[in-house]
Amino acid sequence: MNLVKIFKSGQTYMSICPQDRELAYSFPELKIINYIKTATKFLPPLIVGLIVWQYYMNAQIAVTSITILFALSLPIQGIFWLGKRSQSPLPLNLVDCYNHIRTQLISKNVLANSKKNDNKLTFEDFMKLLNLAKIHLGSYFGQNNDSPPSYKE
Repeated sequence: MNLVKIFKSGQTYMSICPQDRELAYSFPELKIINYIKTATKFLPPLIVGLIVWQYYMNAQIAVTSITILFALSLPIQGIFWLGKRSQSPLPLNLVDCYNHIRTQLISKNVLANSKKNDNKLTFEDFMKLLNLAKIHLGSYFGQNNDSPPSYKE
């Protein structure tokens, strides 16, 4: 997978991840997405401040330019990590949760009963299924309170 596909995959994964507080404890990518959004909000004033600091304080240009490049690389690293994460296979406990939620969506006639190979399930597939479950089953994904499956990795 080349870099462009990884970055595009990271950006689409960032857009499809549900932003629920309940899921933020189980999935680190939700925190990474929050960090990326915060960084893109506060990086432009930080970079302008660094340039002004370099101009008025006569700081070394090398230190300032390295600091600016590092600050610019942080969101890029996050998107790269998200792209890799979106294409990585699901662990076995999340495959069980995937199948449980999928079964509930099939019983409500939201999904068709087609066989998807469980060996090729990725985190992107799981997040898409969670979005469908959020829409059609409610905030607790149709779980009964007696035995909710664990979403932790």
